[in-house]
Amino acid sequence: MTTSHLVSGVINWDKTIFVQKFPEVGEEVQVERVIDVPGGKGANVAVSSARILGRDKVALFGALGSDFIAKKHLEILRKDGVITDLIQFTKEAPSGQAYIIVDSYGRNSIMTFKQANDTLADRMVGNKNMLNTIRSSSLVTVIDPPLAVAKKLIFQSAASQKITVWAPGMLSSIGVENVMDTIRYVNYLVLNPSECSLLSGNSDPVAACRTLATKNKNMQVIITRGEKGCIFGKNDDIRSMPTVNVAGKGLKVTNTVGAGDAFLGTFCAMKILGKDDFDSLFLANVAGSIKTMKEETRGSPTLNELIEFSRSIKAKYKKLE
Repeated sequence: MTTSHLVSGVINWDKTIFVQKFPEVGEEVQVERVIDVPGGKGANVAVSSARILGRDKVALFGALGSDFIAKKHLEILRKDGVITDLIQFTKEAPSGQAYIIVDSYGRNSIMTFKQANDTLADRMVGNKNMLNTIRSSSLVTVIDPPLAVAKKLIFQSAASQKITVWAPGMLSSIGVENVMDTIRYVNYLVLNPSECSLLSGNSDPVAACRTLATKNKNMQVIITRGEKGCIFGKNDDIRSMPTVNVAGKGLKVTNTVGAGDAFLGTFCAMKILGKDDFDSLFLANVAGSIKTMKEETRGSPTLNELIEFSRSIKAKYKKLE
C-alpha cells in the first residue's frame, strides 16, 4: 500500500443546528432541525482528498477517545477509503466535538471542544510507521494539531522533500513572528480571512497576503474567501480567483460548513495528480461550491462529480495591484 497524501488534523463529531437567523445576545430563536454528522478539519480534508485520489491513498493522523464515537469515526473514514492506521487513541479525554449554528443563508458559527485532539504529541511523529508514511507520500497537509506536532510534521515533511501544506487554523492567533522557524519550510500556507488577519496582523486580505508571501520566497499563500473565491500570492504577485456562483445557476446554498475543507482536500489532491497551481485552485473552488449545496459537513465531490460540474464553468484570475 503506497500512500499519496498524509493529512494531520482534528477529528470531531459535529452537532449542527439550523436556524432562520442567528440570535442576538439574550435572544431566543427557534431551531428548525438538528443533525449529527462526522466532521473535524483533518478528517474532512482527508475524505475530500480520498474522493479524488481513490481508496487507500490518503492517511489521517489524528486522535480519538476510547469511546463509541471513535468506533463510528473509524467505520465512516474507512468506508470513504481513508487509511486510519495512524490515528491515536486515548483514555485521557473523549473524542472531540463541534457545535455549529447555520442560518438560512448557509452561513455558520462554529464552537469546537477539541478534547482528544489535544492529546497528540510530537513524539508520535517520530515513530517508524509515521516516518515511512511521510517518505511514501507526495504531499503532507498539516492543519490544526497542537503546535509542537505541527512543527515537527512540517520539519519531517520538508526533510523528506515533500510538498508541505500548512493550514494553521486557530494557531494563527499566535502571530507570524512566532512561527517563522516553521513557515520557512512550508510550500503552501492556507488561511481564511480571519486567520490571515490574526497571523499577519493586517485586516486587508490583499496586503496581508503580500506580507505573508514575503516571509518565505518559496512559499505560496492561499486565502479562501467563501463566495468571493480565493486570493493566491507568491512573492509580490497577488492574484484573485472567483468562485462558482451557484445561485446564478439556479442552485441553493444550504450549508457552508466544510466548504473550506473540500477546497483544501481537492487542492492537495490536484497537486498530487500533477496539476499546476491555477488549475488546482480552480477545481478547489468548484469543490467548495459543490459542498455548499449539501447539508452534511463532508459534502465534498468525487472526481467524476467535480469534472461534470466544472465543464460548463469558465473562470479567470485577476492580478491584484
